[in-house]
Amino acid sequence: MARDEAGPDTRNAFTRFFDRVDRIMSPAFESPKVAQEEPADSGPSGEKPCPICGHPMFEHYIDESTSNVLLECPTDERLPEPAASGPLNEFGMPASDERLARMRRRAEKRG
Repeated sequence: MARDEAGPDTRNAFTRFFDRVDRIMSPAFESPKVAQEEPADSGPSGEKPCPICGHPMFEHYIDESTSNVLLECPTDERLPEPAASGPLNEFGMPASDERLARMRRRAEKRG
């Protein structure tokens, strides 16, 4: 058996080339091996703390009535910045002072 494998290769250059390409490229197309994770907390999911406010998750309300799922925390602690009441920039973020000044100048020119 070992002699048969060590003998001359009877395949042509075309098939040897594509065998080599398959051998080199196959790791790129295989699914990655994922290590098994140990659960961080073996308690019920309702007892896990909220990543935003730190209160248990059972105190929260999860609104799934729209395509965007909303999490409503029972407290105002550690919440993100409050929603902007003024104008927003093109990315939906609160407008900078420079942009607000430009908007005021344009409004003065028009009216």
